[in-house]
Amino acid sequence: MRIAFTSDLHTDHDAANRLVWHEMVAMLRDLAPDVFICCGDVAADEQQFGMTLMALQHLPCPKLLVPGNHDIWVRQASWVARGITSQRKYYHLLPALCREAGVHPLWMAPYILDNVGFCGSLGWYDYSLRNEALDASLTRDDYRRKTWQQHVWNDRRFVHWLAAERADGSRPRVSDAGITAHMVRALTQQLHDVAPQVQQIVGVTYMLPFRSMLQYRHEPRADYGKAFMGSVLFGEAFQAFPKVTLVLAGHTHHRVSVQMDAVTALTSPVGYASQWQDRTPLMVARHCLRVVDLDTPER
Repeated sequence: MRIAFTSDLHTDHDAANRLVWHEMVAMLRDLAPDVFICCGDVAADEQQFGMTLMALQHLPCPKLLVPGNHDIWVRQASWVARGITSQRKYYHLLPALCREAGVHPLWMAPYILDNVGFCGSLGWYDYSLRNEALDASLTRDDYRRKTWQQHVWNDRRFVHWLAAERADGSRPRVSDAGITAHMVRALTQQLHDVAPQVQQIVGVTYMLPFRSMLQYRHEPRADYGKAFMGSVLFGEAFQAFPKVTLVLAGHTHHRVSVQMDAVTALTSPVGYASQWQDRTPLMVARHCLRVVDLDTPER
């Protein structure tokens, strides 16, 4: 089975990102993979999110997607006041945009193709991927606030994952640990449901599931953001199911390949135009549309 995948398209970030996506879609038509997977961060703007996915309408293979943290951002305070929260985007708006474009929202339901199951989640972070060697310099409160010195993690501003309404009408934010636990439970349920039906499972998350997928620089300014890259709990969930042989992820704007026992974990992000050095959109598309040939024995 030939799997093509990428992540971190950010088509609302720069016109150059949209050019990369245009080149990728053309490449996909020629490549004709058995399945195409996007591992999140399509666009924070919901209109641009939908327009980006519409470009896949004529690609005949199954198209699977999990959202990234930018995709669930709600940047207008007036929207939040009207009840349009991050979980509303996650569970209602984004799935509808996917289905309209013929893309399967993998976080809502697993997908089975031949003898391979695909299970997915946005994932989240609980600071377990932080550089623990810096714990004397960076406290849990520094991570919970999502601000430290001049650094601000923008989920603080734009992620509105809200708890049930209190008696006084207020709706507090769910903690990062609470979101992570919720996501782990949903992913584990998918894995449990799919495992008896298939020979192999491909896991798909936006957030990183393994510490080895990160490189630490051992300096607080450089490593502060690593705490928001994912959680070891997702790696543990995948490794609890022996049929999981491949995990695809996003979020880090670095191409990663690691082996965790029987699990191969990969990323292939587009990232921001400022990170491409002198590469053209076509060069970026060729580099970031990654192909994996999965060995799939007959039933």
